Amino acid sequence: MGNLIKVFAGLMVLIASILTFISCENDTNPVPLDGIVDVFVQDIKTDAGVKYGIVVYATANYEIKSAKVTAPGAGGKVYQLTASTNKQQFLYIPSTADYTSEMPVNGDYTFEIISTTDETITGKDAVGVEKLAPVVLKTATMANQQLKATWDKITAADGYVVRLYSADKSELLFSSNVLIDKAEFEFGTSTSGWASGTSPVVNTNYVVELIAIKTETGVTFDKWNNIQFFSVDSKTIKWE
Repeated sequence: MGNLIKVFAGLMVLIASILTFISCENDTNPVPLDGIVDVFVQDIKTDAGVKYGIVVYATANYEIKSAKVTAPGAGGKVYQLTASTNKQQFLYIPSTADYTSEMPVNGDYTFEIISTTDETITGKDAVGVEKLAPVVLKTATMANQQLKATWDKITAADGYVVRLYSADKSELLFSSNVLIDKAEFEFGTSTSGWASGTSPVVNTNYVVELIAIKTETGVTFDKWNNIQFFSVDSKTIKWE
């Protein structure tokens, strides 16, 4: 899971257009700590049916020492975030055991980010009750070292993302931009979106992942920084 978290942080910008924060080196007028946090629900398909878990992403303009998010209500669950390779980005990605058959509690999730200089910021991010029907990756086929994925569009989905992982999903190799009103996507080695220094190997197995995205209700500005729900499906393919 560690490698997945690191790559997720590095490539989340391709999905959500995360703000780039710039630290000021002028000691006479330093820029205060600032950051953004997005809390959203993600589904997983199991033998017992579809289950749901909370995902959290935080980024700041300075290196982070710690970050946590607390669920709504008295005694709300506390989610401790983990640093990525970029110490300005922290994440919480649920393990399989963390998913439940019920949607996570809705309401305002409060966050606290503490920088390595012990400066603290707090805030809230809302999680609603809305969810998507499970997305289905219909086909994932190879021809001339081009991979084509197809799916049926889902009602209420605002966009889709196609990813390519190593066979054990420990490494994310490719991520598309957000695909609006699309039901197919084709990519190859020359397509923009590959992680630096990576390329597919012929006759090697990989996992193709499709993500359907629903943004928060009522958000019209900076919507990809305000995710409500991810629905995910995947297939194993051989690169040919």
